Amino acid sequence: MISRAEKEDILLVDDKPENLKILAHILKSKGYVIRLAKNGAEAIESVESKPPKLILLDVQMPVMDGYETCKQLKRNKEFAKIPIIFISALSGILDKVKAFNAGGLDYIEKPFHMDEVLIRVHTQLTVRRQADQLQQAIIELKLAQSKVIQSEKMASLGTFSAGIAHEINNPINFVNAGATSVEMDLRDLLRVLDTYDSIDLKKHSPELADEIEQVKNEVDYRYVREHILDTVKDIKMGAERTKEIVYSLTRFTRGDGEQKYKTRINEEIENVVKIVKRLSKKKILFLLDLQKDIKTFDGFSGQLNQLFMNLITNAEQAIEQEGIIKIATLNKKEGINIIISDNGGGIPEDLGSRIFDPFLTTKEVGEGTGLGLSISYRIVENHGGTITYSSELNVGTTFNIYLPNN
Repeated sequence: MISRAEKEDILLVDDKPENLKILAHILKSKGYVIRLAKNGAEAIESVESKPPKLILLDVQMPVMDGYETCKQLKRNKEFAKIPIIFISALSGILDKVKAFNAGGLDYIEKPFHMDEVLIRVHTQLTVRRQADQLQQAIIELKLAQSKVIQSEKMASLGTFSAGIAHEINNPINFVNAGATSVEMDLRDLLRVLDTYDSIDLKKHSPELADEIEQVKNEVDYRYVREHILDTVKDIKMGAERTKEIVYSLTRFTRGDGEQKYKTRINEEIENVVKIVKRLSKKKILFLLDLQKDIKTFDGFSGQLNQLFMNLITNAEQAIEQEGIIKIATLNKKEGINIIISDNGGGIPEDLGSRIFDPFLTTKEVGEGTGLGLSISYRIVENHGGTITYSSELNVGTTFNIYLPNN
C-alpha cells in the first residue's frame, strides 16, 4: 500500500460509469488528482489539453478502443513517455500481448482488486518519477561536463599563450620599430625625389630626362610614390593588431594577482556605456535599469570593467545601424545579477556553447580577436560566478551574469 499521499494527475478512461466512479473514489482518497474520459477520442483530447502523469485505460470502448488510443498517444513524442496501464475484462494471453505491443506498461484484469490497482499505479508513477530525475541528472551532468571541458580549454590556452606571448612580442616589436624606421627613411628619400622632380632635366640633358621618364613608367613611379607610405602604415597596423591579440591573451591568462576592491557595479556599467556611446556611430538607445541600492561587490575592478566593456561592445557591434541595448542590475540573495541584452542579429544556433571558445568569432577578418567572450567567461569564473546566454537570429541576444558575494 502507499504510505504517503501522491499529487500526480491520473487520467481514467472507461466507457462504464460504474468503473470510473469506483476507481476515481479510491484514487482520490489516496491524494491523486483524477480526470475522466469515456472513450479513446475523449482521452486523446484530454491528453492534448494537459498531459497527465499516468493513464488507466480500458480496452473495449466505443469510438476508439484502448489499443488504438494507446498507439496514437505513443506516436506523439510529447506523450510517448506517459505510462499507460490497461484495465480490461479480456484475460487471454494474446489480448495482453496486444496491449503491450501497443505501448502499455502494465495490464490489470477485471474484476480488479483496488489494492492491486494502487500498488501498480504507485509503481509506474515511481518509475516515471525516477526516469524524470535520471533525465534531469543527465542534463546536469552534460552541463557539468561542458563546463569541465571549457575549463580545460581555458587552462590549455593559458599554458600555450603564456609560452608564446614573449616569443611573439619580441619579433613584433622588432617589426614595428623597423617599420617606423623605414617610414622615416622613406620620407627622407621622398624629399630627395621631390628635389629631383623640381629640376627641369630636359634643359640640361634631354636624353637623361627621357631615360629617367622611361624608368618611371616601367616601375609605375607615380603609383608607388603615392602608396608606399600607405604600405608601411599597413605593416605597422598589422604589428599593432598582433600586439593587441598578445595583450588580450596575456589578460586572458593572467592570474588573480591584482587586489580585490569594493566595486560599484552600477558606476562601472555607466562609465562603460558612456565610452561606447562616444565611440559608436550608430543610432543606439541605451536603456539602463540599474537597481539603486545595488550592493558593492568585492572584485577585481579591472577585470569587471573589461567584462562589461566586452559584453556591451559586443551588443553594440551586433546592431547594424540602429537598435536598443538594455542593461539591468538586480540584488540577489547572495550576489548580484547583471543582464545585458540587444536586439541585434543574434548568434547562429550552430555555434551553441562554443561562443565562449577562444578565437571563435563571427566578425570579419581584422575586426575581432575572438577572445572577448572567452575572456568574459574567464573573468566571471575568476569571481566564482556564472554567465549564460539566450539568442534568436534577427531578434537579439541576452547575456545573464551572476556574481556571488564571497
